[in-house]
Amino acid sequence: MESTELRVFHAVAIEGSVTKAAQVLGYVPSNVTARVQQLEAQLNAQLFYRQRGMVLTPTGEKLLVYAERILHLLDEAEKAVNDAEEPAGRLALGANQTTAAFFLPKVFAEYHKLYPRVDLSLITSHSYELAQKVNRFQLDGAFVTSTVNDGNIVKVLAFEEELVLIAEPEDRDLHVLCTKPFLINSVGCSYRTQLDGWLSSEGFISVRYMEFNHFDAIIGGVISGLGVSLVPKSSILQQEQEGLLKSFAIPKQYSSTKTFFIRHKDSLVTSALTKFIDLVETSTPYRTVES
Repeated sequence: MESTELRVFHAVAIEGSVTKAAQVLGYVPSNVTARVQQLEAQLNAQLFYRQRGMVLTPTGEKLLVYAERILHLLDEAEKAVNDAEEPAGRLALGANQTTAAFFLPKVFAEYHKLYPRVDLSLITSHSYELAQKVNRFQLDGAFVTSTVNDGNIVKVLAFEEELVLIAEPEDRDLHVLCTKPFLINSVGCSYRTQLDGWLSSEGFISVRYMEFNHFDAIIGGVISGLGVSLVPKSSILQQEQEGLLKSFAIPKQYSSTKTFFIRHKDSLVTSALTKFIDLVETSTPYRTVES
């Protein structure tokens, strides 16, 4: 069993498709198929069910656990050997939509000026998926908005802020606003969970949602009168000052939210990651989590 075969197996398992795995790896699909078949022959075991994609068999699920450990150690060894005081190499990060749109552009721009040899990458998704990617060593770190109950995950930085209901400037009655469509992320977003809790406490049962999984689209939709939304107050200060929208406070038990920067406890903290964490702490409201 070679590392290349494990990487191919891992890619197919994560993507659930030979074609998608081939795109990720830069291989032709026939090469990926041949590698998987070769690995199955070596192990004398079926690793995938081949119906409507590639689904792991129980044996494949067992191998995936070991494959992730082995590939992580190989990647960590390469990082450790090449790590130096001057940051360089790849730094893969994840973030929720709001953090990616509001906080990170300036941080990334400054980081790139300071450490141009680092290849930054960013994916946006819900907290659960980001935590899964951190847990599988697919990301060096991620900004998440919900509590992660996993012994493998370490919270490094935290930022607490207030969520507010936003609407057009002419709107006044909070309860009338709640009869309008809510522009919100899809199920899985922590903001939506808190919104659901508040609406339920107020007796609103029939709520209309429009799923906009992009922060700028949500803000633009509210300004244009399409509906209302629940967002961090810090993210709409400029629009509110310009009179483009109006914010409404809701009870603290539903409005208080925290965003954490997390990493895997066993991941190598490279100089590139250390410098990134330092920059976030000095240039944003995020602060080190007290142990």
